[in-house]
Amino acid sequence: MRRWVFTDSSGLIAKFLAADEDHDAADEEMRRLAREGHLFLTTNYIFDEVVTRVRRLAGFRESKRVGEVIRSSKLIRTAYIDLALEAYAWRLYLKYRDQEISFTDATSFAVMETHGLEDAFTFDRDFARVGFTVLPGLG
Repeated sequence: MRRWVFTDSSGLIAKFLAADEDHDAADEEMRRLAREGHLFLTTNYIFDEVVTRVRRLAGFRESKRVGEVIRSSKLIRTAYIDLALEAYAWRLYLKYRDQEISFTDATSFAVMETHGLEDAFTFDRDFARVGFTVLPGLG
């Protein structure tokens, strides 16, 4: 049985953008997880963050390349934030009012909880602050 790992924008950007300071760690960790049979779940909100951030950092051509790699990947699947998930995310956003999380983070948490995921491939400390395991780990 394959195990799913939630994949945040910081993990994807680091994996696919060689200039990112966390690229080596992200590349190594994603390869390790894939070898172990893991699949990666992200969301349409995260996809938006990734291609937008990569465009700002490296231009349209690189953004297009990264977007196409994610969209065609056999290992990365995209969950779509519908009205029910958005409502659940709003409740989580309000619940974590003492944390400085984004609404996109709240949608990620909602997807993780809905799918029973504990692990997040990310460099964002907010995931650990609310109780998820962060891979590859934060130094």
